[in-house]
Amino acid sequence: MVKRKRQKSSMPSSGAGLVRYMEEEGLGMKFRPEHILYAIGGLILIEILLKAGFI
Repeated sequence: MVKRKRQKSSMPSSGAGLVRYMEEEGLGMKFRPEHILYAIGGLILIEILLKAGFI
């Protein structure tokens, strides 16, 4: 029997510059989704307090 090697799937040559983001690893800051939601919630709260005249 012939053993088949499992190869990493690659984009076809006609990918026209498409990037597979799950393989890209940036050097920038990394945020968890929960942190983004907390920041958005904080901004909304600050805006509500500003419009109500508390700050």
